[in-house]
Amino acid sequence: GLSAAAVAIAVTILLFRLIGPARTRLIAQILAAIIGAGFVIALQVAAIVSYGTLSRFTILTSGSLAAHAPDVDSIWWWPARAVMGDSEALLLLLAPALVLLGSVMAIFSRRFADTAIDAAAYGTSGSKRAKERPFRDGSRQHALRRKEFSLLWRDPWLISQTLMQLLYLVPPALLLWRNFADSSAALTLITPVIVMAAGQLAGGLAWLTISGEDAPDLVATAPLTPSSVTRAKIEVVLIAIAVIFCPLVAALAFASLYQAAISAGAIIISAASATAIQLWFRVQARRSQFRRRQTSSRLATFAEAFSSIGWAATAALLLALPIAGIVSGLITASLVAITWKCSPRRE
Repeated sequence: GLSAAAVAIAVTILLFRLIGPARTRLIAQILAAIIGAGFVIALQVAAIVSYGTLSRFTILTSGSLAAHAPDVDSIWWWPARAVMGDSEALLLLLAPALVLLGSVMAIFSRRFADTAIDAAAYGTSGSKRAKERPFRDGSRQHALRRKEFSLLWRDPWLISQTLMQLLYLVPPALLLWRNFADSSAALTLITPVIVMAAGQLAGGLAWLTISGEDAPDLVATAPLTPSSVTRAKIEVVLIAIAVIFCPLVAALAFASLYQAAISAGAIIISAASATAIQLWFRVQARRSQFRRRQTSSRLATFAEAFSSIGWAATAALLLALPIAGIVSGLITASLVAITWKCSPRRE
């Protein structure tokens, strides 16, 4: 912990000086999400490639990992020995960590004041520049859409949280690919993964735009009807999904136009269903509660998850067994209809 804090301080100050406060915050948030999820995903990927399972403990307790482990007397085992009560190992770890942290604090402490002043000046100058911009032409709905896109883009923490949702789909996709790579269904398995990712991403973005509005009173005073405001927010979600997934659908078109068409339709329906569920169960909250948004309504959480899974299964079955795909689509549509029937916003 001490060593990590020392390295974090040094890297943050250096990045701040090299690329500025805004880019430092963006890069730090995205890298934190990738590194944090990367450890879990890397272990799962290694377990899938080696043993065909998602269990992380399979690779951690495997004989191949033990064969490559360092000797018992190696310095790499000092942290484990210190945790288990070896006072000598603990002191040998604490001493250099304290020296490292003290050195970093001594080197960079004088720059902390300048860094804080620069950060404050950046925020002030940014607001002044925003006020000096000329008035933009366009419709009121266009202005609202631009506002939503700006809010989504300028918050690195939300970008990192959304990125983590997509990263956690990598292990199951790899597991499916490994199990069916030798069959003709290998390419087909790409479609359900993409459709599920679109539904999950649309649900998160819909919560941010519909429920996670930090200035609802200000938006309510805009010269727009409530339905126009809601329509603009939904358009933002669908446009974002289209921008992200259009390149993937275009790549599928080179392999199979039919699969690309099925994938595109399923992506649209899955994203629309997740957005509708968030609309039906919207509860006003702050964007900082994005990580805990599932606690607001358990029914909406499960409905959104089953909707994404259902449309993903429907797309896969339409490619393999069209009749079964139609049945799966009807079941999923019925699930969405039941969710609407149970929603507090049905009226």
